[in-house]
Amino acid sequence: RGGPEVMVLEETSTPIPGPGEVLIKVAVAGVSHSDIGQRRGDYPNLLPLPAILGNEVAGVVVGLGSEVSTLSEGMRVVALVEGGYAEYAVAPAAQVSVIPAGVSFTQATVTPIQGQTAYLLLDKAAHMRAGERVLIHAAAGGVGSLALQLARLLGASLVIGSTRSPEKLSYIRGFGADLAVNSESPDWVGQVMQATRGQGVDVILDAVGGSLTHPNLACLSAFGRMVVFGALSSAVTPVVAPMLIAKCLTISGYNTLIQPLADQMRASQTVLEQIADGRLQVTLGQSYALAEVSAAHQAIEAGHMQGQVTLTL
Repeated sequence: RGGPEVMVLEETSTPIPGPGEVLIKVAVAGVSHSDIGQRRGDYPNLLPLPAILGNEVAGVVVGLGSEVSTLSEGMRVVALVEGGYAEYAVAPAAQVSVIPAGVSFTQATVTPIQGQTAYLLLDKAAHMRAGERVLIHAAAGGVGSLALQLARLLGASLVIGSTRSPEKLSYIRGFGADLAVNSESPDWVGQVMQATRGQGVDVILDAVGGSLTHPNLACLSAFGRMVVFGALSSAVTPVVAPMLIAKCLTISGYNTLIQPLADQMRASQTVLEQIADGRLQVTLGQSYALAEVSAAHQAIEAGHMQGQVTLTL
């Protein structure tokens, strides 16, 4: 565990798929905040070390284990794996999605974590209903930018995105946000309340936490729901019961990697189809060689990146 320098490029044997598994020749691997959390040691469900990081890969099936009948060699696929920062990766066939025509490997890598997270945050965790008002923090990030669009596709009547970077406000509006706010601004809650005519929002998706917690509760409507799926802020802010009781509010947590597999795969398929037909736009960020993975982690941690950061193999 530690800084980016603890990652070391090594040669190892090509993995062999077991029963129910496939071998994927990786074309593109996604780099996510969960990978950084694993490396630093501040992420739930830490892998034992040594470990190969990376959970999102897209590539071509080049080997089949026994008991695999739904996939064949040569298929373009995207999968959730353990050990994606590699030339080859093994994936359970049940966690593999075929990439539709017109969707690139790089676009597809958003689905196993970012796409699933954005979709299931709204659909399963927040139980968002058509006509509701939604506020999404860190909306310029991979999950946030997809959630902005998915909220609209799922029927939200008002979509608000926040960022801590003033220069990213126009970027958020480009994804269809009705309002983009700077969450570092002292009047951002007032802007949200004005946009909702004093009613507040029904759903908040929060990847920041910390000092945003109390303002979030202030701009939730009665029976509002806040789903916490990240902790970009290291600050600890207590929530006291009267804050929740006054408006019958709900706060819940979310982690993609422990969701039911059927929900994960349904979300991936939905996101892939929406990318293929143009309803969902994916912002492609910087791509790095495998040997440059430390630079990829540094760029994400510094907050310099927009869109999906990838390793191209």
